[in-house]
Amino acid sequence: MARLYDKDSRTFTTMDVFGRTLYHAYNCLSPEDINGLIEEIDDELKSNPDNRDGLLETTNGLCYRKLKNKKCWINFFSMVKTHMRRYAKLTNDPSVLQLKVASYWAKRLVDCTQEQYESEIYINYGNLHSHHNLNLGIIYYLENPSRIYGTLIEDSGREYIVPGDENSLIIHHPNVNHAAVLPPPILTRDYPRTVIVVDFKRYDLVKLDE
Repeated sequence: MARLYDKDSRTFTTMDVFGRTLYHAYNCLSPEDINGLIEEIDDELKSNPDNRDGLLETTNGLCYRKLKNKKCWINFFSMVKTHMRRYAKLTNDPSVLQLKVASYWAKRLVDCTQEQYESEIYINYGNLHSHHNLNLGIIYYLENPSRIYGTLIEDSGREYIVPGDENSLIIHHPNVNHAAVLPPPILTRDYPRTVIVVDFKRYDLVKLDE
């Protein structure tokens, strides 16, 4: 099944979303890296089929496993670092460069019934969440049947949906309510929505009295 949209020709863009700078980068990785990451995630899900977040397949063990496609992950995190540096410069916030990776994982929606979709994972059924202990987050859209299935940002009753272009990433504030905008089952049976999430946190050094 082909994607339902063409590639965005931009390198990156920024937008003000409820008083915070949201960064969106496009065409982030090569086809070889994309295929390698998909293979890695497929292998993790086959090895640990019980890894789930509700109806979403979740690779909670990625950071603990021996990587099959190490070069793809090196390229992925190198790309992430490049965009974090640009974000720090654009926002005039050098403290961004002091953030460390707190966790990373993949989530995939590949198949479910319409009844499950409507009752458990549709965005208006309580999928909004936030992470108050994190400073910044990255969502990389590895596979997506359409850019309309991006990420919903909510603050004080206001909502904004960031498009989820395949092979793009966003830098957002995970301590603000957000939720995946998920494709209906009729699409995911043939073309999954797969994202890689990376969370960043500031670890302050604590001096102990001698």
